[in-house]
Amino acid sequence: MSLIENLPYKKNILLISGIGTQEYNQQITLAKYFCNTDLNDRYYLRLNIIKNGQIINQGYMYFYLNSNLNESKFIGIGVKEDFRNNGIASLLISSWIRFCLDEGFYNLKTNLKQRKPFILYLLKKYNFELADIDKYDISIKTIYICQKEGCFSKYLIFKDPQEERRFRNSNVMKSDNYKIISFDDDVKILDKVILSEPYFLQNNEKAYQKSLQIYNKHRI
Repeated sequence: MSLIENLPYKKNILLISGIGTQEYNQQITLAKYFCNTDLNDRYYLRLNIIKNGQIINQGYMYFYLNSNLNESKFIGIGVKEDFRNNGIASLLISSWIRFCLDEGFYNLKTNLKQRKPFILYLLKKYNFELADIDKYDISIKTIYICQKEGCFSKYLIFKDPQEERRFRNSNVMKSDNYKIISFDDDVKILDKVILSEPYFLQNNEKAYQKSLQIYNKHRI
């Protein structure tokens, strides 16, 4: 029987255990929620610490499921500030991919409204990509993902000044450690993304194997 077939609303179901560090155990739970502002149910994966008998949430991701289309849409991820830069987003994405593919949801893509550049960059590592990669060269919305050695800040270079101004005024910019720079700065360009464009999983097997690798790194 499918795990989601009789999944009750607002009840956290243990999905993954046996992960963590020497300091604490972790677990990932799955829950379904009805949202008044949304036509579809939302599903949540939550990563929790089990420490001294207390449950502490480290982060979550949420997504849609469509059984008729065997489809899942990635909506977003939130990681608590105290736990950032610890691979939590990767672990949640890996868990989502494994869960979906194990449950027969083979068509994975991002929601059209995805506005976090580094989340799209991370998803590309799991074989998510635009339907037409030529858009990177012709679109004014292209953003370059950059890195400075030994620094955890998220560096961005915008192709278009107006898109840069729009992002500077967004809640995404205000709530995360993004830094907007120019090509003159001494940085390494890692990749490029376009916001508010759907990304599609291109290779299920490669994504599944990478997800297993991430999971195995966290096993205890």
